[in-house]
Amino acid sequence: MAGYGMRPSLFASGGYQSGGFTEYPIVDGETDDIYTGHFMLQEASGYVTVLAATPTGATAVLSTVGVAVGFRYVDPNGVPVWGQKYAGNANNTAAFAFIADNPTQQFLIQQDSVGGTLLQAAVGLNAPVVQGSGNDNTGLSGMVLDSSLAAATATLALRIVGIPKDGTNENASGTETNNLLVQINPAVHQRLLGLGL
Repeated sequence: MAGYGMRPSLFASGGYQSGGFTEYPIVDGETDDIYTGHFMLQEASGYVTVLAATPTGATAVLSTVGVAVGFRYVDPNGVPVWGQKYAGNANNTAAFAFIADNPTQQFLIQQDSVGGTLLQAAVGLNAPVVQGSGNDNTGLSGMVLDSSLAAATATLALRIVGIPKDGTNENASGTETNNLLVQINPAVHQRLLGLGL
C-alpha cells in the first residue's frame, strides 16, 4: 500500500492539534516537485525546499522545519495555482509552502509492511522514514515510517506516540499497513535546534 506522507492529526488529546500551518516562501524557479506530507527544509537563504533525506539532526541541512500541507504558486503561464503538490518548473514564481511547523504537532503516518506491524509496545520508540514516490494524482507524499528500524535512538526522525483507532488499525493479524501517531523528534526539528542556519 502506498503511503501518504505525514498528515497533521486531530486524534491527540491535550495541546493544540488543529493542523494549523505557517506560510513559507519557495525560491522562484524551484524545479523539484514537492508533495503534501513531505518534510521541508528551511535553507540558509530563508527559503524552503523539500528535504530529500531522512532527518537525523546531525547538521542543519538534515533537520526539518515541519511538514508540507499545501502550496500556492504562479505557474509559467501566469496562472495562480493552489494545491497539494508543487509542480517544479524553472518559470514558477510567487511560490509558497504551507507548513505545519509547530514542534509539538502530532501527525498520522502509515508504517511500511517490511518490518512487520508495530503494535502498542512500539509506543515511545523512535523511527526513521522511507521517502517513497509522491502521487501526481493526489499530490500526496509516498513517505512511510520504517517499522523495521524502530528503536530508542535519539537521532531517528519520528517519535511514535500512539496507535489511533481510526478504522484501519483494528486488524490484529498485521495484514494491513497501519497508521501511527507520531511527532517530529526535537533532535531533528529546526525550531528546536541550538544550531542556526
